[in-house]
Amino acid sequence: ICRSGMPRLLDRIVGYKISPILSKTIKRGKGTSAGRVQSVALKLVVLREVAIREFKPVEYWKISTLLNTPAKEKAFEAFLYSVDGKRVEKEKTDKKDVFLISNEKTAKSIVTKLKDATYKVAKVDKKEKKRYPTPPFITSTLQQEASRHFGFSANRTMGIAQSLYEGVDLKSKGFEGLITYMRTDSVSIAAEAMSSARAFIKNKYGNKYLPEKGIHYRSKKSAQEAHEAIRPTNLHHDPQEIKDLLTLDQYKIYSLIWKRFVASQMMAAIYDTVSCDIETNKKIILRTTGSNIKFDGFLKLYVEKTDTEEEEKEKLLPHLEKGKNLNLVDVISEQSFTKPPARYTEASLVKELEKSGIGRPSTYAAIMNKIQNREYTIKEKLTLKPTQLGELIIQLLEENFTPIVSVGFTSAMEDDLELVAENKRKWQSLIKEFYTAFIPMVEKAKKTATIPKLETSRKCPKCKEPLQKIWSKNKYFYGCSKYPDCDFTSAIELMDFKKEDYEPDFDWDQPCPKCKSKMTLRYGRFGAFLGCSNYPKCQGIVNIPKKGEAFLKPEDRPDCPALGCDGKIVMRRSRRGKIFFSCINFPECDVIVNALDDLETKYDANHPKTAHQKKEFFGKKGKKGSNLYEVSKELEAIVKEKKLSRSDILKNVWKYIKAKKLQDPKNKRIINPDKNLSKIFDKPIDMMKLSTFLNKHIKRSD
Repeated sequence: ICRSGMPRLLDRIVGYKISPILSKTIKRGKGTSAGRVQSVALKLVVLREVAIREFKPVEYWKISTLLNTPAKEKAFEAFLYSVDGKRVEKEKTDKKDVFLISNEKTAKSIVTKLKDATYKVAKVDKKEKKRYPTPPFITSTLQQEASRHFGFSANRTMGIAQSLYEGVDLKSKGFEGLITYMRTDSVSIAAEAMSSARAFIKNKYGNKYLPEKGIHYRSKKSAQEAHEAIRPTNLHHDPQEIKDLLTLDQYKIYSLIWKRFVASQMMAAIYDTVSCDIETNKKIILRTTGSNIKFDGFLKLYVEKTDTEEEEKEKLLPHLEKGKNLNLVDVISEQSFTKPPARYTEASLVKELEKSGIGRPSTYAAIMNKIQNREYTIKEKLTLKPTQLGELIIQLLEENFTPIVSVGFTSAMEDDLELVAENKRKWQSLIKEFYTAFIPMVEKAKKTATIPKLETSRKCPKCKEPLQKIWSKNKYFYGCSKYPDCDFTSAIELMDFKKEDYEPDFDWDQPCPKCKSKMTLRYGRFGAFLGCSNYPKCQGIVNIPKKGEAFLKPEDRPDCPALGCDGKIVMRRSRRGKIFFSCINFPECDVIVNALDDLETKYDANHPKTAHQKKEFFGKKGKKGSNLYEVSKELEAIVKEKKLSRSDILKNVWKYIKAKKLQDPKNKRIINPDKNLSKIFDKPIDMMKLSTFLNKHIKRSD
């Protein structure tokens, strides 16, 4: 068993044994699954949600001053740093001597002192700071950066990268794969790629942007070096020059990969920074910092985004010297509250899994997809929120299979897998050790796994007895503890519903936009909505906007542009939380747009009312009519077909290479041609050049 096969074997043992127990216990009606890495990813999302739910905000006040020099230069802001020798903090910390401004009274006291204070520069600390470029992309960092820049899911990013790797028709330049293999955790690059990047930088930007030597990045210890980092195959294919030959998504991802790779071989950026402490005669010290770019270096081409930090911005200060007096312009105080931790995005969850040593580059996109498609999590403004089903699954796994959802255990298992890969441990002993500990847990769970009814302090509105939370397929509901004597039930969300959480201008009494009947409050998988009281005869719905969200008032809804349709255009929310607009008669009427401004351009005055047709799904082989390519006789001997999609040509060639064991055993990157392959290339080649040789043997089929 190879290194890549071991995790799959363990995943099957976990999935095949636990998933039936979850399905039987939850009684959802459709597949419920667990996985060695998938379940840990879900647990991280659930733990973050619990932390948010239990978070108690702490009041604090931000106080700053606007100061000026006697020369009346531009005023600058200085923030409160210490009071009476104690460091100012937002809330209590492990440090003993901290000063808290936890209420308005304390804030006003400080403001009064500052308004009556004198100000003098106590210390000026000037430094030169370097900011170094980041390594070229690996799978996880590409997924993270595409999420930060474009809001792409991990799955979407990998699909786009796959198309760039398989190849794009560059017209006169032929069909060419634009990037190297996109499933990799190595940041190393080939020597010729580094030379190409350095030559490009020297020619395009000049010697001052070129380091003395090429920059070699170190991969993490567990990285597999079979593949390079993700980089462009040919730097001369400038993203801007081939933009018209790419889809918009392809252009975005290719441009990101191209810029990151070139920037990774450029000089560091240099900042001049200054930190200045300002003392007063009231035992209060303020601090201000400033910076400006002295040399832009790699920032000329590429700036990495982060999940939480703001991008580094220039902030210029006037010339400040120790002992210099300053004038007060204004004192600013603002009430604030500490914030709970942010929910994970796909990018930050992938980063957390990678940091914990859990999973492989090839699995992250599939995991993100699975926990959403199976409705264990939903997306709210690009963040992942666990559903009640997701939280219940983690509860059951914690109670019955604690190690499976333990970050520490799963990380240690990854370390053991590395030992197997390095031939430092036998795979048989690892499987036996895991199986011996795991199977007793399975047998016990088969007998004891249950979902208990949860007692609550709420009273039944019908008989005044206590209500219970009872599980049903996808979520909990309230049911009377005296059932069957009392049959009261209610969705939890409806009983806990608070109108103040939603837009104050929303019309709760509006009639159904479809049949004009009364609307009633309902709650579905994706939130609260108004549903027609004539349901299921009429299926009219109106989404209820949360506080701060834009919405369409009934009187502002435009008429549907389709001929023969009497419907109105209403705002809807997709299962991923995305806002779109459609005819209220959808799916009987197919009018649907992402923005109201698109109505006129997408539907002309002659568009008839047409029923919406679902897109036909054709499975993993792709859609019907996808581009087919004719292959040469030499290539046909290998792929066994005369016409194939480019993706299938590559797959079949690789199947042949692996079946014939044509990869060099000492260096898997090298392919040694046999009798058939020698008609495609006559000497050993680097695997990254395979597409280039295949291009000469394929042409688009008319």
